[in-house]
Amino acid sequence: MSNIEKLKNAFVEGLEIPVEEVENATMDGVEKWDSIGQMSLVAIIEDAFGIEFEPDEVMQFTSFEAGKNILKNHNIEL
Repeated sequence: MSNIEKLKNAFVEGLEIPVEEVENATMDGVEKWDSIGQMSLVAIIEDAFGIEFEPDEVMQFTSFEAGKNILKNHNIEL
């Protein structure tokens, strides 16, 4: 499985959204993306990629695109 597929699967699992909606997912646009959904999503991504988000990264993680950028900062190619 590619890294982008892992990230998409994390969104599907953590926020319970269809894979077709993942690339456009934002905190404001996904009902389950509240504080609990955020922590669940972060935990799934950390497990999938063997990384740990910094507190400021968790705060900046407000969209699928932001998540991609955070992973790039951890030297994960997507």
